[in-house]
Amino acid sequence: MINDKIITALLAILIALGGWTLSRTFSLSQDMVLVKEKISQMEQQLDEAVWNTLPEPQKKKKKKRKKKKKKQD
Repeated sequence: MINDKIITALLAILIALGGWTLSRTFSLSQDMVLVKEKISQMEQQLDEAVWNTLPEPQKKKKKKRKKKKKKQD
């Protein structure tokens, strides 16, 4: 009788701890998704800030070459 009650109590504790661990893991997983999203947004903002501070490339004027006319026979 006492053994059955102890086993039942231990199983209840084990199930409760398993449920708590599962809910905590799920919560941490959701937190990680939010952190990754924030990091992604910050990286995008940083990239935009860097590209906006770079000087515009100067356009080089290319010299046009004249096409040589082929001699007709």
